[in-house]
Amino acid sequence: MSTSANGASKSASERVATRIFVAAFILAGLVAPFAAAAPLALGGYVYFVGPPLDFDAPHNGQVVVHIDVLGKQSPDIARIRVTDIATGATVWDVKPTTPTSECWNRCWNLTLSAGSNPASFAAGHQQFTASVPQASSFSLARGRAYLFEVWDSKGRVEHDGFTL
Repeated sequence: MSTSANGASKSASERVATRIFVAAFILAGLVAPFAAAAPLALGGYVYFVGPPLDFDAPHNGQVVVHIDVLGKQSPDIARIRVTDIATGATVWDVKPTTPTSECWNRCWNLTLSAGSNPASFAAGHQQFTASVPQASSFSLARGRAYLFEVWDSKGRVEHDGFTL
């Protein structure tokens, strides 16, 4: 009799443990979405991801790069670089001449074209100056794959590839 009593007791304790596990699992599932959203509300965007980046589909030798704005918080752009994927060569590398981004409402749409592109540009009132190339323009080729990278002032980077 003591064997069956221990067996029944063990079975009841297993059921309690299973119920506790299931309750913890459900609780974690309910809390996780809110925990993941907390950094978004506090910092503008997730801490391990750089500025929000999106590309239009290339069309007629052009691609439009969108560095998105989150609400009224303008993106904090510290550097932009384009690299030729096949060779690893830096084609374009720009940094702002002023420390903070001043612009929103679609000023962060960069159009890159096959052929000649200006090396320096302005986004709203913020001027960006190229360290690569030293010339006033850089060139992109149709059918060639490039890597576009953008950093914020905290060193976070976002990147995506494109082909013209």
